[in-house]
Amino acid sequence: MKKLTSIGFVLLFSLFMVSCGGSSDNPQGVAKDFFKALADKNYDKAKDLGTENTAMMIGFIESMAKMAPEGEDADSGMGDLSAIEWGETKIDGDNATCFYSTPDKKDQKLELKKVDGDWKVDMKKDM
Repeated sequence: MKKLTSIGFVLLFSLFMVSCGGSSDNPQGVAKDFFKALADKNYDKAKDLGTENTAMMIGFIESMAKMAPEGEDADSGMGDLSAIEWGETKIDGDNATCFYSTPDKKDQKLELKKVDGDWKVDMKKDM
């Protein structure tokens, strides 16, 4: 009985750690994961981390990357992710704004929207 209780506790703890490990409940965590996916050219993951509008824009970026000449690796444009300085995150209901700076551009922001309980990057055409 003790062994069964121990196994149950380990499974419950593992489930808790997995559910807390995801960043979909943290707008800044989603923003960081989104930037990393773009830097790694993991377009499917970037699409999953975005709204429908964002997924369409990522699809366009992906198609442009595929059009790069053979043997020429298209730059993701993300630069060094460790150089990003993250500021505050403002949450207003189902909308959030993550503020960040890069060495060449200060005071930037990334908008996120809560969709089905998860934070998603919400890119707009004018970005």
